[in-house]
Amino acid sequence: MCRLLAFKSSIFFSFTLFLCLIATNLIAQNRQDLTKKRQQLIAEINQASKLLASTKKDKKQVLNQFYTVQRQIKQREELIETLEQEIELSNRSINRTTGAIGDLQSDMERLESEYGEMARQAYRNKMNDNKLLFLFSADGLSDGLKRWRYIQRYDEYRKKQASLILDTREVLTSKLNGIEIKRAEQQDLLAEAEQQQQLLEKELTVKNRLLKGIKADETRISRLINRKRVAHRKLSLAIENIISREIKSRVGADRVNAAPNKNNKANSSKKTTTEPTESSSKIVASTKDFRQQKGKLSWPVANGLITRHFGKQSHPIHKNVQITNNGIDIRATTGNKVTAISNGVVAGSQYVPGYKNTLIIQHGDYYSVYSNLEHVGVKRGDRIKIGQQIGIAGRDSQEEHLEVHLEIWKGKQRLNPAVWLSR
Repeated sequence: MCRLLAFKSSIFFSFTLFLCLIATNLIAQNRQDLTKKRQQLIAEINQASKLLASTKKDKKQVLNQFYTVQRQIKQREELIETLEQEIELSNRSINRTTGAIGDLQSDMERLESEYGEMARQAYRNKMNDNKLLFLFSADGLSDGLKRWRYIQRYDEYRKKQASLILDTREVLTSKLNGIEIKRAEQQDLLAEAEQQQQLLEKELTVKNRLLKGIKADETRISRLINRKRVAHRKLSLAIENIISREIKSRVGADRVNAAPNKNNKANSSKKTTTEPTESSSKIVASTKDFRQQKGKLSWPVANGLITRHFGKQSHPIHKNVQITNNGIDIRATTGNKVTAISNGVVAGSQYVPGYKNTLIIQHGDYYSVYSNLEHVGVKRGDRIKIGQQIGIAGRDSQEEHLEVHLEIWKGKQRLNPAVWLSR
């Protein structure tokens, strides 16, 4: 009976602890992911703040300022949403911990009650005074064996019960301390969410002010945007032509290398497949190497700041007009050197009005594109190492800052370079 009670108590305690651990681990993992996301958003917002500070006094940069603030507002809203998710997760964690504390307190009461009952039974049977007397006062050998087994089980159960009480008390203390820490963290999150909301309201005010400035200078801004759109189309066409030429050249080379040897027609006719050519194997290796570097690629300029992000964004004046960016624009804050983001081979270069010199480096099935270069220091066919200088950054459209336009393509598919570069 004692062994059964000890087993049930142990199982119940272990199950309660197991459920607490599962819930805690799941919440901790989700919290860790949200914290990482929050830190990344804060870093991006700080980057945008630096960019705004460097262009604040330049009236010609009002359009770039508007896009930067617009992006910053979006990031700030996402940050507030992330904080709200963290707060909700913290609430759930506190509620779960509170429930676990209640269960553990019930366990403590039950274990202490069982332990007390066990002590009373032992006292009634005079086991605590003299176990030998209890053993030798048995009616015969059979009764003595039963008493001896009972004493053994009693000792085991008492030790087990005492251990469970200590373990439960230890876990309970840990949970009580933990819930105080979580409540303090929750207060910090609430304070940060309130602060971010205040900053968001200020940024919305700045956005409205910039929008008024854009509308006041609508003719010049629209002309600038249209000029950029035309240059963008020419750049896309130039990139597609170079990439198409490289793909076509590669397919042609593979066909030649895969063709059967005329002097060995009999053997070649028996093969159902051809071995990959050396160029094909290098393409596969380069593709894999580049893909594995996602989120770790080096920046093309030192200490760069992203001024224009990838994708579509609304026209600041005409809301039904979408402005598309196939890459990201990076301001060079220190120096004018442009370096390769990964190992590769130069696929080609071309001058594009509005984007100056454009250089394309092949990385297997991937291509990195560097535009707005004042000077290109490499030529088609050159093998490039990561970090190697490939050119000099040119000025932006307002001739105020050094800037590089970076794109990443997989075949003819445009990818977001920001998620490929190291954080």
